[in-house]
Amino acid sequence: MKAGLVGWVVGLALTTLGAAEAAAGPAAFELVPHRAVYAMTLNSTSLSGGVTGASGAMTYKFGDSCDGWTVENKTVLTFAYNDGAPVATTWDFVTWESKDGLHYRFRVRSTRDGVVSDEIDGVANLDGRGKGGVAKFTLPEPKTLRLPKGTLFPTEHTIRLLEAAQHGEHSLERVLFDGTGDDDIFDVNAIIGRPLPANANASPAEATPGVNASLLTAPSWHVQMAFFPRGSSDPTPDYEVALRYYLNGVADEVVQSFGSFSLKGTLQKLETLPRPDC
Repeated sequence: MKAGLVGWVVGLALTTLGAAEAAAGPAAFELVPHRAVYAMTLNSTSLSGGVTGASGAMTYKFGDSCDGWTVENKTVLTFAYNDGAPVATTWDFVTWESKDGLHYRFRVRSTRDGVVSDEIDGVANLDGRGKGGVAKFTLPEPKTLRLPKGTLFPTEHTIRLLEAAQHGEHSLERVLFDGTGDDDIFDVNAIIGRPLPANANASPAEATPGVNASLLTAPSWHVQMAFFPRGSSDPTPDYEVALRYYLNGVADEVVQSFGSFSLKGTLQKLETLPRPDC
């Protein structure tokens, strides 16, 4: 279970659209570098799932490094089970993605009750837009993974998703590689809800102390994403993520579902970060 998956979903980088694209469609957009803190709680559970409680926090930091986008995510959760003692987990995810969407670096570190349970480190490169490529891992062991034609990294996936939303499309299906597993390539099916205009139906987080409410005034959409292992014939996704995505890249109203239980992320703190002098 990827307890920290929401870390890249809830605010991954956007980029300014090219002049030609802007002229042909909706106005250009770009992400505001920001830091967000979400309270994580158990949203639902089944009797057979084993999980009876969950609580913690996720800290998400998105930055602009001039030549790419950076993400630093730390998720801390304590799970309660119906057949044992609570388990404390941490999930650290650090990435860099080039602004052309072709190059990606990733590092993951997980602990369980203070003991390291998983470490992943590697780089991935695509041969061009719309083409395949290769991911090379140094941890947990040296390994090369071929990436199929049409693979997107997380930032580029977010760009395509919001472009589709701006153009009034209601779905998007793409192949995604995020580096959270040493063999994870996903078919991601996204359903895009109706557009919510700027300043419409403001999120409840707007009234929360510590939240910069001006970042919650952009146009937004409710999005539901289902993640299927590449090539799987199972009609049930590995997991699903529902959230409200703002055009500036901020996300709120997050629910992360793993079949037998789901987690809810509620925005508690939100602030802008400075842009670099490029």
